[in-house]
Amino acid sequence: MDEGISRLPERQLLEHRDFIGLDYPSLYMCKPKRGVKRDESKETYKLPHRLIEKKRRDRINECIAQLKDLLPEHLKLTTLGHLEKAVVLELTLKHLKALTALTEQQHQKIIALQNGERSMKSPVQADLDAFHSGFQTCAKEVLQYLSRFESWTPREQRCAQLLGHLHSI
Repeated sequence: MDEGISRLPERQLLEHRDFIGLDYPSLYMCKPKRGVKRDESKETYKLPHRLIEKKRRDRINECIAQLKDLLPEHLKLTTLGHLEKAVVLELTLKHLKALTALTEQQHQKIIALQNGERSMKSPVQADLDAFHSGFQTCAKEVLQYLSRFESWTPREQRCAQLLGHLHSI
């Protein structure tokens, strides 16, 4: 065992304060070996395993919090309440799929322009697409303004009504 950890009486449970200031990677070596009976090493293994699991959960929660911060405001406003972890992950997937589709569209346009071709869509369809894109950008800006400067929250009924109205148009 590591020299930094003093020999403890057998079966004594360690508490969190016993590990303050210790190098945690040395604790990972407490996992039982094949020749050791499971009952003898169970208590030795339990605490480091709990610490490892806590660190893993903390990392997951931190990543989800960062994803939540990266989400655009208009997506956060589509939910009427607390953003649960699962909702954050679903909204992140939705946003990534939308970005991927947009990137693919832009890539196709670049290829078309490089080949010297005109837009593959009719002029009317291209105008409709441009209008739709502009409308969505404008709606997103309105929602961001209302949340930032007018203190509208997604829980308010007027916010839900505005979202419904914008989506219906």
